Amino acid sequence: MIPWLTFLLCAAAIVVAGIRVAPYGEALGRHLKIGQGWIGLLFLATLTSIPEMTTTVTGALIGEPNIALGNAFGSNLFNVAIVSLMDVMLLRRGSSFLSRVKSYHVISGGLAVILTLFAVFGIVVQPTWSVLGISPISWLILLGYAVGVFLLFHAERETETEENVSECGISLARAAIGFVLCGALVVVAGIFLIHASKEIAATTRLSSSLVGAILVAIVTSLPELATSIGALRIGAHDMIVGNLFGSNMFNILTIFFADAAFRGGSIFSGLTGAAPEQQLIVAGSGMLLTMIAVTGIAVRSRKRVLGFGVDALAILVTYIAATALIVSRGIDL
Repeated sequence: MIPWLTFLLCAAAIVVAGIRVAPYGEALGRHLKIGQGWIGLLFLATLTSIPEMTTTVTGALIGEPNIALGNAFGSNLFNVAIVSLMDVMLLRRGSSFLSRVKSYHVISGGLAVILTLFAVFGIVVQPTWSVLGISPISWLILLGYAVGVFLLFHAERETETEENVSECGISLARAAIGFVLCGALVVVAGIFLIHASKEIAATTRLSSSLVGAILVAIVTSLPELATSIGALRIGAHDMIVGNLFGSNMFNILTIFFADAAFRGGSIFSGLTGAAPEQQLIVAGSGMLLTMIAVTGIAVRSRKRVLGFGVDALAILVTYIAATALIVSRGIDL
């Protein structure tokens, strides 16, 4: 009973704080002259991905590289699927969600795919040597993330427009305090939520693969979902995509910290048995979803089918198919 109560209370706290953190983030961006996408990419993505990082690093600390990598890859799947929900929530025919965001998000989506490819390369090669106790592949991921953030910062500065600070109804001090408090609540509640979900999973008769692919993936991505809903309410579409793609980049970055925490050599070489193949399936599914979203941003189609934008519908169908594959193969994320 206690795990369920903890689960519900933490979920409610994340939803409330996540919805409130978006307006504070937008206000900060206006005062500091930082675009929505950058607020979502760096600040929101880091905040909402801390629960995933905690789970990933914990998996490495207890000597379970499959859990560590599976959490990083699995969370990315649901993050991209959130795009479909945002598309439906717009409730406006003739205008899909991805057609409303700026084109520079193609870069962040592409970088998320490239970072995942680095991790996939590590799984395939499984290097046994390390630099300062960390696999060279993980160092490559860290370098790629740093370079990617630098490129995105300049890409957004070139495309953003001047915003009038006087139009912002929230003071800088109030926005900063509100953002920090809401962000802290999201992080703390997210960590407790993950522990509660694992206790629930351990006491239910659901298969571990079903729990991993659906329950845990949704739970660890609930902060991203809540902040996306909050951003959608104020029309901050670029903040949403910046948060989702930024979270996916950060999730892959957590592999670097997991590798540092893993004491069995390279975290990639720690995968045994069917684990490498399983991780490749999850990572590949995440990359496919991201590439569909990136294509949607590039094409900017306004066509809708069954109430969905064409790109959002493709993301939803692919996510369902990927989840079905994960469950059928018994992959535990």
